[in-house]
Amino acid sequence: MAEQVTNYQCPACTGPLRFDAGTGKLKCDYCGSSFTVQEIEKLYADKNAAAEKAKEEADKKAEKKAEKKAEKEASGPSAGKDAAAKENTGSAENAREGWGKDAAKMRAYNCTSCGAELICDETTAATKCPYCGNNTIIPGQFAGTLKPDYVIPFRKEKKEAVDALKNYYKGKMLLPGSFSNSNHLEEIKGVYVPFWLYSGHVDARGLYDARQDEIHREGEYEVTRSRHYEADREGTVSFSRIPADASSKMPDDLMDSIEPFDYSEITDFSLSYMPGYLANKYDVGKKECGRRAEERARHSAADELQATVQGYTSVTARTHEEKAVSEKVEYAVFPVWLLSTQWEGQNFLFAMNGQTGKMIGNLPVSKARQAIWFLGSFVIFLLIFGSFLLTGEDTTASSYVIAAAFALIPSVILNMVLVSQMKPVARESRAAAYAASGGVRLRVKNDRYIRTTESRVKLQNRQEPGGGVNHGRPPHGHR
Repeated sequence: MAEQVTNYQCPACTGPLRFDAGTGKLKCDYCGSSFTVQEIEKLYADKNAAAEKAKEEADKKAEKKAEKKAEKEASGPSAGKDAAAKENTGSAENAREGWGKDAAKMRAYNCTSCGAELICDETTAATKCPYCGNNTIIPGQFAGTLKPDYVIPFRKEKKEAVDALKNYYKGKMLLPGSFSNSNHLEEIKGVYVPFWLYSGHVDARGLYDARQDEIHREGEYEVTRSRHYEADREGTVSFSRIPADASSKMPDDLMDSIEPFDYSEITDFSLSYMPGYLANKYDVGKKECGRRAEERARHSAADELQATVQGYTSVTARTHEEKAVSEKVEYAVFPVWLLSTQWEGQNFLFAMNGQTGKMIGNLPVSKARQAIWFLGSFVIFLLIFGSFLLTGEDTTASSYVIAAAFALIPSVILNMVLVSQMKPVARESRAAAYAASGGVRLRVKNDRYIRTTESRVKLQNRQEPGGGVNHGRPPHGHR
């Protein structure tokens, strides 16, 4: 039997209600009425409770059915086949059989407005009936332990997402000329994506090799005197609500790339924010996602700790160790616009933060434009460096080689920068944005002087004025 759903309809005209990101209210596009989240939440409280109860009963029936099926299959192959044949006759649930191996991951629901049967993915919590157009909520998917603690409502409309995608193409020097005009927007959908939010702290300690350089000139030599130190640090960094998307359908790197969300607008979860958008419950557990969040926290804690070794010319970590301690895990759904385009047989997926409007996605690279930019920049840099190196009588072959080498380096760097603009989607490895203000709380801070070394480099064919000394002073507290 299909599980019960709730269709959010206008109390004035029974038209479909949708959450309007611009006003923060539920709006009816038929009669123009609008209602607060609290008003609709109160109005549909009984219906949602009934739907949740129906979901619980359906789950219990499914468990008993699975147990009976397992018992029959265990009694013998022929019994299992007979039971399966009998079960497959005239059952409404057999609409899912055409899905093959994916049938176990599909669920059937009845639209309460038109009675049509909806076949959805097992994680779907909010959708739209394709027959009558009503926004359909499946309360049972967000019931009990599956209910999110928080939600950040949509703040950006569909049109804003489309406009943001068009603006995203601008300024991309390596974008093929035909991409902006020829690629087709295949699909755009607003989705409430499930996230786990992790709060806790990281205990970190590290031993660092630090060096303080003083450079001066003695006659024909440049002398570098280096004072070497050993820096010992130990402390704690606290983190709050590091997000990790909990949907296997969402690319982790894409979701990481639209961070951060503004937590000042986070609010208690309500189904009344769902109408008009798709929503999914989590299908990746908090333990699995927790490993990603802890890794980000550890990396950021290591950075924070090393940053406390200050006043030196260079600092290198000799050893470091970080231990993450989880204190609290919360469940939330955040707004995301997903835009799918197609160009020359290739699919491109873009995501926009439905709250802040941050757009991200990988773009194709024109090899021709890449070559033009590389060669053009190389010629320009060659002329610049050549004007300095190829002066007077110094026009040997080695001078040309040196000028070309100097021109090649910035040309390669520029090329890498331009390509990185086209491929910005990446997994996030740090959690600095979620670290507590004040940074690391130090428990150990010791800097110990080790030795002094000196190096001399003979200056050849160089005319440099003076012989001034760079009197760098070692950090406070050195022994």
